[in-house]
Amino acid sequence: MSATAEPQPCVTVLLVDDDDANREAMTRALAHAGFDVLPAASGADALELARAHEPDVVVLDVILPDSGGLGLARAFRREHPRHPVPVLFITGLSPPAVRDALSPAPVLFKPFSRGDLVSRVRELARER
Repeated sequence: MSATAEPQPCVTVLLVDDDDANREAMTRALAHAGFDVLPAASGADALELARAHEPDVVVLDVILPDSGGLGLARAFRREHPRHPVPVLFITGLSPPAVRDALSPAPVLFKPFSRGDLVSRVRELARER
């Protein structure tokens, strides 16, 4: 008798990064790992996508041209107070300063590996 794996539910990831090359590379890595990825280049685009698709996890650059990552994360939480969406912050800023500002939120510091990104998103999806 052969065992078959149960189908995994599709996890939707909202990926917000204003750098085109970074956003495209992360989108490919997450899609290759089986995630449904909604890429956004700005906070305004991200909010619109979040309202239309209700992501399971948000990967969010700390610095965006039209909004700060912290403010955007608060907006996501305000819109879904009973079922907050887990947020993974990504940044190239200095770790001590960011760690203090974002603690206890999970943070990936650039540069990071595709494997690190995928594993952190998987962890957050499981916690949801």
